[in-house]
Amino acid sequence: MIGVLGCGNMASAIVKGIHSKFTDIKFLTYTPSFTRAHDLALKVNGTAVKKLSELDECKILIIGCKPQQFQELATSLRSEINLENKIIISIMAAVSTSSIKKQLGVSAICRVMPNTPALINEGVSLIYHAEEVTSDDKKRVESYFSACSQVHVLETEELFDKVTVVTGSGPAYVYYFAKTMVDSLESWGVNGKEAREMVTQLFIGAASLMNERKDKTLGELIDEVTSKGGVTIEAINTFKENNLNEITDKALDAAYKRSLELTRSF
Repeated sequence: MIGVLGCGNMASAIVKGIHSKFTDIKFLTYTPSFTRAHDLALKVNGTAVKKLSELDECKILIIGCKPQQFQELATSLRSEINLENKIIISIMAAVSTSSIKKQLGVSAICRVMPNTPALINEGVSLIYHAEEVTSDDKKRVESYFSACSQVHVLETEELFDKVTVVTGSGPAYVYYFAKTMVDSLESWGVNGKEAREMVTQLFIGAASLMNERKDKTLGELIDEVTSKGGVTIEAINTFKENNLNEITDKALDAAYKRSLELTRSF
């Protein structure tokens, strides 16, 4: 039995993904307002509860509240639930295992960072397991998240936090780049709806081919589209001349720096 605390879009996507593959798992869902917990419970044949104490029977607790809400939630959990021997799965951004241990007094913690494509079962989930998590429990947690995403287990929490700024935040970067091309098409007179469709299919097709052609490096795939003195190479050279790699590095460094600031504050 799995307890779910916080039933926003991401937590709901994960729970629905787990339910699609593990239909025998029973979920107890909780939110202070009860409304979202009730809505999610209906979709996974679970039960929405109004009191935290009702989650006491759950072996696993998925914590999906906002990081700013965690301290208050932790205080309530400690007073209403026997947390001994429970496994905590945290999908909160920037809340370290040490903070979770301190707030809950629990050692078996798995930090997971999914991303929004998990909403359509096409996500990437990073996982970092605390040392106290058993081998069997590690496998169990990884299998749950594989239901809605590709799973990557990272050996250190520092690396987990760094990679998060790529996989967790990455969809926004993709959308931003896509938007720049849609904006250009619209400025040339292409209808907005059609421009969006063109660029969306461009990303779908390119990503699918990149996935199919794993025998090729990304550099080789670029070379297949470009030719010396051709059209495409001019754009690629412009990206290089304007240091797109350096811009990307700076952007990721800025995101990681902010992540560290948030981690210290929580």
